[in-house]
Amino acid sequence: MKKRILIIFLSVIVFIFVLNLTSCNSDTSQNNMNSNPAPDENIQNNERAVNETEAQDTRFTIREDIPELNFGGINFNILYPTWSMYNDYYFADEEIGEQMNDAIYRRTKNVEERFNITINPITNGFIDTIHPTISRSVRAGSDDYQMALTHCISGVVELTTGGLVQDWNTIPIVDFSKPWWNQRMNETMSVDGVLLPAVSDFIIFDPNVIYFNKGMVQDLDIGDMYQLVRDGKWTWAKLSEFAKLASRDLNGDGIFDKDDQYGLVTHTGWMMEGVLHSCDMYISSIGEDGYPVNNLNTERFGNLINMLYELLFVGNQTFLGEWDANNPADVYESQVPMSSNRVLFHVDPLSAGKRYRAYEVEFGILPFPKYDEDQKEYLSLSWNGFMMIPQTTDPEFAGAVTEALSAESHRLTVPAYYDVLLTSKIARDIESTEMIDMIYNGAVYDFAINFGGWTPISCPIGSILSTGRFPDYVSFMERNENSFNRQMQRVYDQIRERYID
Repeated sequence: MKKRILIIFLSVIVFIFVLNLTSCNSDTSQNNMNSNPAPDENIQNNERAVNETEAQDTRFTIREDIPELNFGGINFNILYPTWSMYNDYYFADEEIGEQMNDAIYRRTKNVEERFNITINPITNGFIDTIHPTISRSVRAGSDDYQMALTHCISGVVELTTGGLVQDWNTIPIVDFSKPWWNQRMNETMSVDGVLLPAVSDFIIFDPNVIYFNKGMVQDLDIGDMYQLVRDGKWTWAKLSEFAKLASRDLNGDGIFDKDDQYGLVTHTGWMMEGVLHSCDMYISSIGEDGYPVNNLNTERFGNLINMLYELLFVGNQTFLGEWDANNPADVYESQVPMSSNRVLFHVDPLSAGKRYRAYEVEFGILPFPKYDEDQKEYLSLSWNGFMMIPQTTDPEFAGAVTEALSAESHRLTVPAYYDVLLTSKIARDIESTEMIDMIYNGAVYDFAINFGGWTPISCPIGSILSTGRFPDYVSFMERNENSFNRQMQRVYDQIRERYID
């Protein structure tokens, strides 16, 4: 009886298989017959494909909750500095057939038409101009600017402790539960529930990352870098191990200089500060008295500093380049660039992918490594600036436009930015898309950096390691801890006085 049932069951399976195969062949024949549709059919098919993609993509299905508003044709003035990505990734005058530019243009036009406004970007100089410009406007009672885009450090303390900007938590229409707002940033940058700088998808996230040379990885036979990340085994110790394997004195002169081969190229300036956060450490934490205090008097931080010293200064695996703040890309890139095909790992901002894609060298993108395999997430410190709303701005106007710009950025400019980073002469690296998702999801901020000013403890790794001498981080903390704690306390007290008391 059981044998008969089994035979019947197998017969049914075979019948279904044959039926499906016949159907597939029929479908294939039909598709082949229509492989060259008329031009009008091509257009309709393309439009249908776009509509279906938008319907399935959660970026398009999640909508903002904004009432119908008409602002009568007025300007929404955005003040910004001529710094970093503000120069290339935020504003566009027309469509030019370039994906990121055209996405920015469409974002702007969508919001302008929605509210009957004109979005008017204004710049009057470098990062140090934003605070004095907003200060003059607010103190004069003028509604000159509806949003200020700032540097990540310069002017942040002055704008916030001076009471020149509004608390985002009081801006109507803005909905921080939506996916286009950075929730971790909101938590990190808040002072007793007051949030003065904010970050949405309108701000292009730009942490430092690890670019790697795929050809050298294959030549060194060190395995699948992407799988290493997925398995949670991409650590600073592993990077150090691989970097040592790649080092070569190419001309045999016994001197390692810019003409040789290296496992790692970086510098001891700001680019390496994110190593701290990639290891799930932060400069400050909230103490028992409610104020931020130095958080680095730990064995873990000491181990990290010693590891970095070994990586950067002991042996020949690392080339430490120079950094020129006035011309950063050209100076740094002119030393031992990834394009030389003599670098295994290169530390650079994520936005450098636009430059890298012109190289003949096939590269991939990885997050900064973890402290050890027990750490749960890959974390990336963001160096982008902030959005702030001047005190003289109508909060409903600011809220509606900002929420719409953020939602449109989520749908249009973030996907376009991925394409800018990942499309190269050689191939589109789909696996790097997975890595960039991981980098985006692990975006973190540190109050002590953004509100700490240009103090030694605000940039502890560079401050300790820039001399190249064996690090004495204990003495460094003893010299700087009290002044750092007082600085944090002043910032908190002044924000509380302006916005809470």
